[in-house]
Amino acid sequence: MRRRDESVPFSTVFGLPAEVGLRTAAKALNLSPTTAYRRAGRGDFPCPLRKVGRAYVVRLSDLMRGLGIQDVRVLYDDLEAGARFAEGWTAG
Repeated sequence: MRRRDESVPFSTVFGLPAEVGLRTAAKALNLSPTTAYRRAGRGDFPCPLRKVGRAYVVRLSDLMRGLGIQDVRVLYDDLEAGARFAEGWTAG
């Protein structure tokens, strides 16, 4: 049985990936792929990057931070209450 005060990051609730490729990050940041690769090569991309083989990847949490989006923690109780609300269920 899980504890009722457990929480998860908002991004996890929606099944978002832990990392995205440079092109995806660039699109989210409104950068062209050429500009993104140029900035990555110079070391001044707006988010921290990691190289995996020849590809660059960006942690989703870093991308969200770069976009000014806070990845808040969501309580399971709130998720369950929201699901019940969405189904039209009300108490009483």
